[in-house]
Amino acid sequence: MKKKAKKEAKWKQIAWDGNPELKLRCWRKKFGSGHVSVGIGSFQIVCYSYGPDSDDSISGTRWRKDRIVSEKEMMALVDKNKGKHNNYS
Repeated sequence: MKKKAKKEAKWKQIAWDGNPELKLRCWRKKFGSGHVSVGIGSFQIVCYSYGPDSDDSISGTRWRKDRIVSEKEMMALVDKNKGKHNNYS
């Protein structure tokens, strides 16, 4: 009996639900029981959410070492770390 390959979640562009009144957009991808959000354009948030009762959830920005990391670079880093913040990997 063949095992069915698990479908990997894809990055989706959504309206950020952190504060809907601001009308900001982000990329979001599911990882296990949580997800990671990467802000679009000048909205530089990066939010790792591991579920409603998690102590490991953390937010930051795409600002690194005197430069802003692009959305694509940030999403590639998140994918490389399998959705875990690099402090937790």
